[in-house]
Amino acid sequence: MYRILIAVCIWLFAHLPFASAQDNCNIIVQCRVVETHNNQPLFPVSVYIDEMKREFETDEDGRFQITNACAGIYHIHFHATGYEHLVKELKIEGNTTLKFSLAHIDKELDEVVVADEHTKTIIQSKSQLRRMDITANSGKTLGDMLQAVNGVSVLSNGATIAKPVIHGLYGNRIIILNNGIRQEDQQWGSEHAPNIDPFLANNITVLKGAAGVRYGTDAIGGVVLVEPAAVRTMQGWGGEVNLAGFSNNRMGVASALLEHGFKYIKGLGIRVQGTLKQGGNYRIPGHWAANTGTRESNYSATLAYKKAHFGAEVFYSHFNTELGVYRGAHTGNEKDLLFAINSDTPTIRAGFTYNIARPMQHIRHDLWKLKLNADNRAGAFSLVYAYQHNFRQEFDVIRGNTDKAQLNLTLNTQTLNLNFDHKAIGHITGQIGIDGIYQENYMQDGDRLFIPNYRSPGVAAYAIERYRWNKLTLEAGLRYDYRHYEVYNPEGNNQAIVRYDFDYSNASGTIGIKHKIKPNWEWTATLANAWRAPQANELFSAGLHHSAARIELGDKNLQPEKAYSLNLETVYNVPDKLHLEASLYTQYINDFIYLSPGADILTIRGYFKSFGYKQTNAWLNGADIAFRYNIVKPLEANLKASFLFARDVTQQDWLILMPADRVSAGIKYTFNISKSLKDVFVGVDGRYIFNQWRIPANFDAIDNPRPPAAYTVLDAQCGVTIYVNGQPLYTSITIMNALNQQYRDYMDAFRYFINQPGTNVVVRFRVPFNFYGLKSKN
Repeated sequence: MYRILIAVCIWLFAHLPFASAQDNCNIIVQCRVVETHNNQPLFPVSVYIDEMKREFETDEDGRFQITNACAGIYHIHFHATGYEHLVKELKIEGNTTLKFSLAHIDKELDEVVVADEHTKTIIQSKSQLRRMDITANSGKTLGDMLQAVNGVSVLSNGATIAKPVIHGLYGNRIIILNNGIRQEDQQWGSEHAPNIDPFLANNITVLKGAAGVRYGTDAIGGVVLVEPAAVRTMQGWGGEVNLAGFSNNRMGVASALLEHGFKYIKGLGIRVQGTLKQGGNYRIPGHWAANTGTRESNYSATLAYKKAHFGAEVFYSHFNTELGVYRGAHTGNEKDLLFAINSDTPTIRAGFTYNIARPMQHIRHDLWKLKLNADNRAGAFSLVYAYQHNFRQEFDVIRGNTDKAQLNLTLNTQTLNLNFDHKAIGHITGQIGIDGIYQENYMQDGDRLFIPNYRSPGVAAYAIERYRWNKLTLEAGLRYDYRHYEVYNPEGNNQAIVRYDFDYSNASGTIGIKHKIKPNWEWTATLANAWRAPQANELFSAGLHHSAARIELGDKNLQPEKAYSLNLETVYNVPDKLHLEASLYTQYINDFIYLSPGADILTIRGYFKSFGYKQTNAWLNGADIAFRYNIVKPLEANLKASFLFARDVTQQDWLILMPADRVSAGIKYTFNISKSLKDVFVGVDGRYIFNQWRIPANFDAIDNPRPPAAYTVLDAQCGVTIYVNGQPLYTSITIMNALNQQYRDYMDAFRYFINQPGTNVVVRFRVPFNFYGLKSKN
């Protein structure tokens, strides 16, 4: 099988000279998009060209530029919230200037455009994974997918569980918004990954740095926005099918989406989506990793209604997964633990199987959302209510036969947001809003204790104003949050229930400036403060975190974190030629909460390392650099680098468990073979992860072994779009860890016991479809 796949890539490489000789296209088209009735520029408008397989977005003057176009006929799609989906067929023969007009859905004049973009903090360092990037990484978890974003790494447990790390911060310091709703699942540690199906997303945006004003407490490290495409409301059917196969753990992934715009109820649309995934034990170089299978079944449905001055949306999603936990991480005594740590090979011998045994996790997450929006001459209003039900089971390694889980945790969350975007007052636009939250967390009677039962209501108010003049944008925001915890904790030999009440409140603020020096060069600066109350696991953890294979101990005396940050960023972009991003950041966090390694502990469930929650003052400084250059039109090179210096100010030492510096580079060649074989690409990517030498001076006394050695991993990929009677089929082959490199990663909780996965060949297929004569947007 490998030989066939490699032969396909070699065949594609053999056509490179042919491709470079056949195209000589340098047409430039200047475009502007305006509103039909008042001729005002529209921003943001998403523009997609079928034949070029490229996506654009208008600037604040409604403009975008098409470069390096060939003479020919093109089909161009225009998407903007509240406006009709426009498709234009254009014949381009030379340099030209074009103007396009979009009308509201009901052909009536609208004073204010209701768009989700208004709810985003504009002055913020951000990176995006667009539809093409998501498709190229389909089948991966959300955490693994986000590693493609510069400045983002992962905290993982082997190859099955991963959560994003932004500028060294993770877990409860990163907010994830799933379809506009703050994801509330039980992130009680590194092994609890986000319960989100990435196939839902049309766009994933990572806001790097404190963003507490708009998104609330906890957004100290950043925000991840998982955004589906707007529901189709124009008449007709559309959708897509995605298939992926992974050789390493013989995993198969299938996902399908179907949407429909009703003919007789204009503005009404429906979408249904579902995903199935199953994989067995994954393979490290030379060995199988015991009990590392995964199963997943997800589905969602959306019903949306859009008119010029009113919109409504009902959304439901269900996420269900079972995850095996590497069996060799659970040891029975100190001798076994030391032997597992010092062994170069897995201590548990295994073959391949799809069976998942103890230890394991089972997680279900349900999300219901209702959104209403309307506008008038005063501005745009939106009301969003959401209910989330998260149920987590953990199955320990025990003696005897039983199907019972040792931990059954339920987290129910209700959230409410009321937001008002006021109409422009001169050059000033802005929004005010109110957030409310109510949570209940409880475990079943008889479960082993880990997180006690608690209730937690909260409320917040915020205001953000922006001043735009010429090429300058200023932004300022202020937010106040109040949160209460009512905790019922079993304590003592008789496990008597003791009640605790905690009240936390504070303000967050941000000041930002963006200056467009030239049309292709801009810089931004953001000064912000944010805060975060200690979470229930940090206050009250008192037992085995079985999927991380360690004992965690909370501290009821922890104080809220307070963060002060400064981000500087510059972006220089020459379309289809050069793109450069460089950012510097510094963040000081008072009372930074972290896990500190402690003594090993023998329990009736085994012998485990222990970690306790402690506080210190931390100072994080770093830089992200991203460079992309088209050497010639079909040949593109890229370089990314991320550096982090994280200091424990109180101890005048380095902070523990911070990601190492990393550099990645790649080269990609894209060309066409014929009218039926287009957008052919071949490429190679490599990443080098440095040894993390910035560790506390007493590391050897509190942890073992030291961070693993530096390593290099190479990936290769090739793909092609095949057209059959005008129907595209996107297919690609990716070879991950192509050299079968043996390595361990410092941010992997299982680095003590096992290497990272070996070579993994991934084959992907995507088939979009669209009826009533409109081509599918990528």
